Amino acid sequence: MKIGVKVSENLKTLLEEIFNYELVDIENYKEKINIAIVDIENEDLEESLIEFRKKGIITIVLVGEKDIRKMRDLFLKEIVDDCILRKDIFNLEESISNIKDRIKTVTSIYLSDSFKKGFYDFSEINYISYSSISRKTEFHLSNSAIFDIRKNFSEVEDQISKIEIFYKLDRSTIINLEQIEILDLKEEVIIFKNRDKLYVSKSKIKEIDQKGILLKNRIFIGN
Repeated sequence: MKIGVKVSENLKTLLEEIFNYELVDIENYKEKINIAIVDIENEDLEESLIEFRKKGIITIVLVGEKDIRKMRDLFLKEIVDDCILRKDIFNLEESISNIKDRIKTVTSIYLSDSFKKGFYDFSEINYISYSSISRKTEFHLSNSAIFDIRKNFSEVEDQISKIEIFYKLDRSTIINLEQIEILDLKEEVIIFKNRDKLYVSKSKIKEIDQKGILLKNRIFIGN
């Protein structure tokens, strides 16, 4: 397995000494790379991480002990998979292994309310929202139906928070990234594959677009 690196020459030499993998300069390597190791000191760090995310590249950032705030910011923006202290660089092998283990094995959800039960694949759920009127959490399905349950939104969020395809858009909305077909900034609407629409603010649509999270594991063609 080849690993792309964007670090200083000294750090690259150290990585070559402790790794069994072949390391390549990610800026000049033209073939597909699955994992990138980047130093937080890079001037164009955030731009590089977003570009890697667009290409579906797993990214690990090497940080110093004083970079905690910046590291937290990268995680909040969801443009990094892991961060490793330079002094703990020998933990890189474990980090790569853990990231690989995150591949989802659960693909469906069981919904249960007082008088009804529902069994749905993740692909059948467009988004999840909370209704302050009915005080229920609503699952908006790809067949345009709504399955609601008397469950706190925060409880639902906790249960699906580790499933990468679900993204919390705001305090009462979670969207299925894999069911989005169009982000329309002009009309301020998210259009799902079944043509259902979710109207949100332009800033929220830009938030999704700028993070590049929709482009993970997809070919990018455009501006």
